[in-house]
Amino acid sequence: MNISLPQLKAFAAVARHKSFTRAAVELGLTQSAVSRSVRELEEEIDQRLFDRTTRQVELTDAGQHLSQRICHLIEEVEQTLRDSQSASRPCQGLVQIASDPVLSSMSLPTWLAGCRQAWPAIAIHLKDRSQESVLQSVRSGEVDFGIATDPRAGDDLYCEPLCVDAYHAVLPAKHPLAQRDTVGWGDLCDASVLTLDQQCGVQPAVEKALSSYHVRAGSLQLLGHFAAVFGMVALGLGIGVLPSRAQAGGMHPAAVMRPLRPQVTSTVMLVRRKSRSLKPNAAAIWDALRGQEYQEPPVRARDATTV
Repeated sequence: MNISLPQLKAFAAVARHKSFTRAAVELGLTQSAVSRSVRELEEEIDQRLFDRTTRQVELTDAGQHLSQRICHLIEEVEQTLRDSQSASRPCQGLVQIASDPVLSSMSLPTWLAGCRQAWPAIAIHLKDRSQESVLQSVRSGEVDFGIATDPRAGDDLYCEPLCVDAYHAVLPAKHPLAQRDTVGWGDLCDASVLTLDQQCGVQPAVEKALSSYHVRAGSLQLLGHFAAVFGMVALGLGIGVLPSRAQAGGMHPAAVMRPLRPQVTSTVMLVRRKSRSLKPNAAAIWDALRGQEYQEPPVRARDATTV
């Protein structure tokens, strides 16, 4: 069977307008060209699709069946072709990225602003997901690539480091430890420790560090967002442990951050499927993100106020 897209588009237009004349206007063709395309389609499938009179055009039963099945498919084919055309030009089109809400609230807005400056015609849609959902979205092809903290790379995923970030203690501004330049992991013994849960990839590294440095915290509370950690610390409800980039999201004025020693770091990574090449525009955004040098924000100077 030899059927062309122009033939199907001509049929769909006539079916929609119930008129060869209006279909020709929509398609920018002559009425005879539209009639010829429909006739060729009818001959190819050996079915009459329209009952034509001098006054009206009506779908036959076969035409009605074909219209119900084919018209929306034509729209999908044309949209797919438009997307493919845009993807072949890296300076435009849509790129979809998945990241967890914590990353989206910290350094990611600045990074994406840099991408927009480099590629102003590329639209970037950011999808907030838990870390596991970020990786699943990459695997399923729902997004072009993801950004995750310390993801576990598998045979199906390619991970490339974007930035390395050190963990800091978050303290009330008037806490005795806030007067130090650094805080030891051992200083967290018996404290109520507040950190982020596994939805953003931070929890495993923090728990490993507490275990490695034999820290017996009074309690370990896992929260969904760094703003909650800042708020609870400011009210004296515990000591936080967060990546230093959390400062980019806005520090609570009653809290300070101090580097933890020995240094423990996390790595934010770009993640894509190994078996799927990035579209040219997605590759352009990937490279733009990778090319942005990440600089850890400076730790605030020690508060001069003593307890």
